[in-house]
Amino acid sequence: MFRFSEIEEEHLKGLLSAGKLDEFLDDLFLQFWELRPSVQYELINYIKSRKKYPSLKALQETFRITQEEARAFLKNPYMEFYVPVVGKESKMVRGLAVKGLKEVITNQDHLKSSMDTIRKFIGEGLALFFDDFFTGESYMLPAAVSLLVENLPLDVVFTGKIDEEGNVYEVNGIPKKRELAESLGLRLIEPGFIDNVRTLKEWYDAENYDVPLFITKTTENYEGELKNFYSSLTFLDVEKKIEMLELLSGVPKEKLVLITGQIPPEETAWFSVIHRFFTTIKEIEKALGGNETLHMGINGPTALAFSLGVIFGSQKPFVFYHFQDDKYHPIKVSKVRELKERVSEYRTINYSIEGEGKELAVILASAHHEPVASVKKFMKDKDATLLIVRHSKSGNIPVDEMKEVAKETASLIQDLRATKDYTRFHFFFACPVPVAFMLGVAFGYYSSGCVYQHAETQGYIKVVEFDRIRKIREEGT
Repeated sequence: MFRFSEIEEEHLKGLLSAGKLDEFLDDLFLQFWELRPSVQYELINYIKSRKKYPSLKALQETFRITQEEARAFLKNPYMEFYVPVVGKESKMVRGLAVKGLKEVITNQDHLKSSMDTIRKFIGEGLALFFDDFFTGESYMLPAAVSLLVENLPLDVVFTGKIDEEGNVYEVNGIPKKRELAESLGLRLIEPGFIDNVRTLKEWYDAENYDVPLFITKTTENYEGELKNFYSSLTFLDVEKKIEMLELLSGVPKEKLVLITGQIPPEETAWFSVIHRFFTTIKEIEKALGGNETLHMGINGPTALAFSLGVIFGSQKPFVFYHFQDDKYHPIKVSKVRELKERVSEYRTINYSIEGEGKELAVILASAHHEPVASVKKFMKDKDATLLIVRHSKSGNIPVDEMKEVAKETASLIQDLRATKDYTRFHFFFACPVPVAFMLGVAFGYYSSGCVYQHAETQGYIKVVEFDRIRKIREEGT
């Protein structure tokens, strides 16, 4: 039998990866302790990932374990992770963990005592293999996390010591480890971020994340608005969750507030805001694996709210908040298809139709100011049908009816489209912000059309084209 340890390391790993050593797996394991840690690691990784197994007897002899333990080692799930190691050389040491065992199996015997602490914490035996030799206990947190947490993001690494209760303790070299992680495009989760490993499990394995997102035209001293908004949110520990979003998921709290200022009446300015909003929600979605529920409030024009609803177009639940009587009132949309369902009767809206043009101008007229006359004047030279939608009762729309108003308006537009193929849509708003946003979500971005904003000195100005919204949605630009 030839000695595998005498083969050049990279060549040996290449032969293994190519499957040319499959018939020698038993021999490789019987010579396991003669191999360098990097080859040991590649061998374990190979048999687990490729499911090319040595005999149980070879594993028993190599690791001095029972046949039952050898069988569990082969069939149980495995996880790969990284350990930032600094010293003379800074590097990410690769680790591989197998859970569900009775004993501790490793290629780093000098760490068995601290590994036994991990075993006591997770309540079962484990295997840990590394591709390089190192000392210290900072590997304990990344190893424990890989064994305990199911949905770890790919852009994080951990460092820290733990005890038998899972409490996390500081380790040396944090600044250098942070620098190493950043150089590789990763985020370092430090002991100062959390007090216990279970905090990480609760966060990363959560089924849903409540995320506040506030859009405001106020550029200075908006903190009062934000505090009021946060105090009205329907989930608990808002500030704590914002902190966790930043520390554990990489969503800075600054991202959760979009300050628009008074948007100039140019389409480029409006699309800059729309693009920022879309980029933000996509970054949140990526950071949280698509498991977020956005809690949104907008202090801004209804035309903007509608446009943001159009580009939002999500199939996920969300909560929109309406500001009234000095507080924000939640409107929960559990299923977006609620907003898109056709209705057989209109209970919350009245409407009238004027003209028979090829284009459709939709006027939501349920606010204190009356837009219809000025819209008619603005549209007089266009070949357009006018659809005027009002709330069925005079006065303000009750918060608990706003979702239904948006739904019925969307259904009405669909009913009209079923009878006539309108070539273009024009939207004018004098209604509550939530109604405009939810109508935008329901209407979508596939049709040709535009949105108008009323300016005191200039009248109605086109500020948004659906074609550009569609381009942002489909191309991300």
